[in-house]
Amino acid sequence: MNQTARILTLLNKYRQNDISPDELHELQRWAANHPAYRKLLADFSPNRPITSEPEWADYMASGSSMSFQDLLDRMTSQKSKARKRHIAWLSAAASIIVIGFCSLYFLNQQATPYDEQVTEVMPGSKKAVLLAENGLQQEIVDERGLLVTNEGMFYSDGQTVADNIFLETQQLNLVVPKGGEYQITLSDGTRIWLNSNSTLKFPPEFATDRRLVEISGEAYFEVAHDARRPFIVKSDYQEITVLGTTFNVKAYSDDELNITTLVEGSVQVRGRTGNDRFKLQPGQAAVAGKEKQLGIGPGDVQQAISWRQGEFNFNRTPFEEVAKQIARWYDLEVEYRNKIPQEHFTGQLSRSVDFEIVAEFLKGSGVNLELVSNKLIIH
Repeated sequence: MNQTARILTLLNKYRQNDISPDELHELQRWAANHPAYRKLLADFSPNRPITSEPEWADYMASGSSMSFQDLLDRMTSQKSKARKRHIAWLSAAASIIVIGFCSLYFLNQQATPYDEQVTEVMPGSKKAVLLAENGLQQEIVDERGLLVTNEGMFYSDGQTVADNIFLETQQLNLVVPKGGEYQITLSDGTRIWLNSNSTLKFPPEFATDRRLVEISGEAYFEVAHDARRPFIVKSDYQEITVLGTTFNVKAYSDDELNITTLVEGSVQVRGRTGNDRFKLQPGQAAVAGKEKQLGIGPGDVQQAISWRQGEFNFNRTPFEEVAKQIARWYDLEVEYRNKIPQEHFTGQLSRSVDFEIVAEFLKGSGVNLELVSNKLIIH
């Protein structure tokens, strides 16, 4: 049995919790060869198959006589018919590894490893800055989340966050930098999760006739029901009105479009540049931009809210969008030295993995990249 088949066999045994102490030791020795191997092995959960690819069954049935490259060639040939490159990506949560990705991380010992001498880049964490119109500023680094009340601002366990003088201003801004995310509960009970590079503008206490906030970046809303006071969310190109529901708003300033995806309940969306109004049903998305009038259609809820669940989730996503999401989370700047790669990506990845795993994945898909300080250079 060649090394490829041996490692895959051990991984399957490990997943099924049917591995002997000697075999486990052998697998651990293999994983010690590279930090990416150790991380991915640590993310495995038992009782799940290594791959759902039907070719894996053929490979095992052949007694491993088929070369691994032949197997990859067969898979690549089948996938090329779709005209777009679908790269299957490991997700610690999904626990499914497509065999082509296994070859990249586990089996191709001849592959050039990611340069570990470059600046260490870690995943994002929970952090934010609270800004008041009167110039006050409070750095937030606690993971517990903020709670806004009439008596002050607290962490979720009741510890005071900011002085009551913050409540004397008309508007507050919760700024989440690149490489961060944070959660806040507003004075009406509405809960909001902010993604990297996002800003929420809100009042310490809402008016008696409406609840108005503004968002730049991306946020997931669970709006507290209040029939007397509609909850209104404004972004560059949309205005969303709700009474109580759950939805995601993606409205980054460097994106051409603002996208609102409804998870449950009902919302009314109006374009900021026109008079169009649409009422969304769960599973629908509203899209608007500087050069695009408001329109609605089917949305991908799981993809839209995956960041809230700690994952990247791509579905035929262009490389440029993939790079934006990665750069926001790992606090990087992206520079293209030539044309933007035209690859499209499909798959999932935990947002908790170290950047070196992400870099190996991108390089394995044919993208030539270099990390200089906090700049990701695409050649």
